[in-house]
Amino acid sequence: MNKKQKIFAIFSLTLIGLTVVLYILFSKQTLCEKVEIEFVDTGNQNIIGKDDVNEIVFSEYKNLIGSPIDNVNLGLLERKIEHYPSIKNADVFKKINGVLGITVEQRKPILRVFSTSGKGFYIDEEGELMPISDKGAVRVLMSNGNINYNYKGGIVKVYSDTTVSETLKELYTLAKYISADEFLKAQTEQVYVTNKNEYELVPVVGNQIIMLGDMYDYEKKLHHLKQFYLQYLNRHSWKKYSYINLKYKGQIVCTKR
Repeated sequence: MNKKQKIFAIFSLTLIGLTVVLYILFSKQTLCEKVEIEFVDTGNQNIIGKDDVNEIVFSEYKNLIGSPIDNVNLGLLERKIEHYPSIKNADVFKKINGVLGITVEQRKPILRVFSTSGKGFYIDEEGELMPISDKGAVRVLMSNGNINYNYKGGIVKVYSDTTVSETLKELYTLAKYISADEFLKAQTEQVYVTNKNEYELVPVVGNQIIMLGDMYDYEKKLHHLKQFYLQYLNRHSWKKYSYINLKYKGQIVCTKR
C-alpha cells in the first residue's frame, strides 16, 4: 500500500467513525413525534380501543410527544400495557422519524358471566377474568343464575386465585369444552346455574331446557347430547320436547310439550 492509499484509508475510517458518532448523538436526541398503535388478531371484535392504550402510555409518560424517544423504557412500558386485564401481549418499539410503535394482542373471551353480585365480566380462553368492554358486547356463550362473585378488576386467574368459587371454575371448564367443539358452540347460547349448583343449557335453536346436572361425566353427557341432535332431532321436530335431561348415566330423558 503506497502513501496515498494509506492516507485515503485513514481518511475513510475517520469519516466512518465520525458518521457513527454523529448518528449515535443524533439518534439520542430524536424526539417522539407520535404514537402508532396496531391491534393484531382481533377477530373483528375489539374489546379495547386505541384510546385505552394511549391512556396507559401517557399516564406513564405525560410529556412523551416532543421528548427524546430514548427516554422511553420499552420493556417497562410493555409490562404496564400487559397489566391491563384485556391485553394478552404488547410489543413496544421505536420506529424511524420519532414514531413509537405499539402492537397489541387482545385476550379472547369464551364466556360472559352475569353475576348476582357486582358487575358482569368475561372469562378468556386461558381462564383469566376480563372487564366488560364499553366498545360493545362480544358474541360468546353467556352464563347467569346462582353465580356469586364480585369482580373488581385486575388480573384474576380462575384456577390460581383463591377468591374464585368452584362454580366459576366449573363454568370456565364447561365453556372451554363447548367453545372447542364447533357444533356445540354454534348450538349453545347460555348456561344457567340453578340454586342446587346444577347446570342447564339453553340452545340457540329450539325452545328446550337441557339439564346437564353437575359436572360429573360432563364430557360424556355433552357427547350424548351432540349425537342426539345429529342423529335424532335433525330428522324430527325440534319443538317436540320442552326438557332434555342428561343427568342420568348413559341416558337422555326427554319431556314432551
